[in-house]
Amino acid sequence: MSADRRSGAGARRRVSRRGFVRAAAVAGGAATLGAGTASAHRFGDDGDASAGGGDHDHSDPNQHRRAEGTELLDYHSLGGAGPSSESGRPDEPHYGAITEIRAVGDYAYVGIFSSDDPTNDRGMAILDVSEFNGARTLSELRDAELRVRSFVRNDNPASAVMDVKVSDDGDYVFLSKQPYTALFEETDPTPGVEGESASPSAGAVVAVDVSDPDAPRVVGSYDGWTTGVHNACYHRIDGGEYVFAVKDLNDGTAGLYVLEFDRTTGALVPVNKWTPDGNLADGDLDGGLAYVHDIVVQDDPRTGRPYGYLSYWDAGLRVLDLSDPTDVEEIGRFEMGAAHYAEPAPALTRDKRIVVAGQETPSRADGTTGTIHLLDADGLDDGYDGSPNLAELDVWEWRSEATFDDFTLSPHNFDVAAGGWVHLAHYHGGVRYLRIDRTGDRWELDEEGYYLPHRDVPEESKMEGLNTAAPFTWAAVERGGVTFASDINSGVYAIRHEHVPFETGRRADVIAEREDDGSAFVAGQTNRVDVAVAADRPVRVRDRLPSEWTVVGGGVSTETAGGTTRVEFDRPVRGDTLTYFAEAPSGFDASRRYTFGPVEYSLDGGETWTPAPETTEENVVLGANSGALGAVGIAGTGGALYRFRNAARRLVGRIREHGNE
Repeated sequence: MSADRRSGAGARRRVSRRGFVRAAAVAGGAATLGAGTASAHRFGDDGDASAGGGDHDHSDPNQHRRAEGTELLDYHSLGGAGPSSESGRPDEPHYGAITEIRAVGDYAYVGIFSSDDPTNDRGMAILDVSEFNGARTLSELRDAELRVRSFVRNDNPASAVMDVKVSDDGDYVFLSKQPYTALFEETDPTPGVEGESASPSAGAVVAVDVSDPDAPRVVGSYDGWTTGVHNACYHRIDGGEYVFAVKDLNDGTAGLYVLEFDRTTGALVPVNKWTPDGNLADGDLDGGLAYVHDIVVQDDPRTGRPYGYLSYWDAGLRVLDLSDPTDVEEIGRFEMGAAHYAEPAPALTRDKRIVVAGQETPSRADGTTGTIHLLDADGLDDGYDGSPNLAELDVWEWRSEATFDDFTLSPHNFDVAAGGWVHLAHYHGGVRYLRIDRTGDRWELDEEGYYLPHRDVPEESKMEGLNTAAPFTWAAVERGGVTFASDINSGVYAIRHEHVPFETGRRADVIAEREDDGSAFVAGQTNRVDVAVAADRPVRVRDRLPSEWTVVGGGVSTETAGGTTRVEFDRPVRGDTLTYFAEAPSGFDASRRYTFGPVEYSLDGGETWTPAPETTEENVVLGANSGALGAVGIAGTGGALYRFRNAARRLVGRIREHGNE
């Protein structure tokens, strides 16, 4: 519980915020709908302007203050650092456009396309969403506030941050930058040129250390492209960390670039480039004429191998096996035009591998407004001969007519979440909620509610050259039953859908420590690993180790995939030390460094896992056995267990002390 909530000042702040929301709704005619409230406003149902069709002005937010089955929990304009009630009002906006939003743990990260006076020099905003994670009742959820902790600078006047992705432990964010603001007229907001630049390149992948959300640090970048990359995806493979960067423009350098990330130096080093013509790991990064857009990487729920879903625009959706980042293998594809973004379901859906693929398309003479495809990807298990092996199950389209300006009616980014929900950002359609369902043998993708971001920010704060439409929604992500959406011209929205249950008390107090017998081992030697955990509720715990090591003891179950073995302890714990034993690999080739960890915990019985900070370490294996080196790995086992038991007791004490605050 935060200090301001325990104090009278905190109570006054919450009353003030509720009063502000009510006053804004009354003054502007807005309808903030509670769960179960339906709206009669359905776009294009009858062509009448009052119902959302016809010739009314689609840049006027007063036409679109409607929702169905959803309610607004909070809104932040990104006008400045601080909570939404103090620095996030619509009359104190961010001047410029915003792009992608991603959320990990207690923080959400928002890319910034452009910024101008008085909000110059911004490349990313860091939002604290911990109050939503910690809410235990619906009342607390409605009182939760979005809070900007800090901004990352971006002083290049031509550059836009198009995409943000986050490392698995939440310590690093990777920005994809392109010189797009230079394309617009001088009247549009652009970054200032005054001050010290932390990220000067106009086109780059930039690594930012966000372990301290109040003081983010740019630690490295790769800028080998003139026009930068449009999107990227972080993934850990076989103990290594990789950023898969999509160079989109077909200028002879388009393709998927594989960058290896080194935390010790911040370096992003290219190790491969892939196009449908093959790998170019030999360093020749030329070639690539087809426009390509985005990639999502997932450890496959059936095989455990890292699969990349690469949206290759008019070359369709390509599925890649990324187990060896230097030798990428295509294993599937689906033919479609304007393939913009694709994401697999987080787990098998009724024993089927499901993928959702979306288009981005302007309004065209043929009337299309972009489709969302529901795909059966079980064909990936049947071998691949180059023919399409993903099958269409259903298609969703918001409208069948296109009568407005370009790119105001197109789908954009989305999040395929648990329970079969797709949280879709649709430019002018706002946040649309689609549901994956099956009746008998028929699969369906149906809309079940929406919310239209609509806060009335000043016209001069909008990105005029891009589009001043309202809504103009870039991305939507779901965490714990709450949707966080970024709207290009107005800010960030926290939304609740009446049929998507929020996870009460999702934020847990968990502390974990791990310790090995030593840091150097000989081939075939046994390493005892002790994991101390203290939590405010029972949690499941697992560790990770390289697949070359063999687990030889402990109350654990193991699963090996993609070069990593997950070691899950058999029982949940609140405060205890857990132990398992692993044998070092043998053979001359085994002589190298291996990364263990991070320790992860789960609050929902193993459905989702959260990495515990500072629980990753390296061990060295020496190829030949030597009695003189035995003590390096073996000695002190009993002492380690004793130390860990004491550590666990201290951690439990800290949890209890925290709970009494």
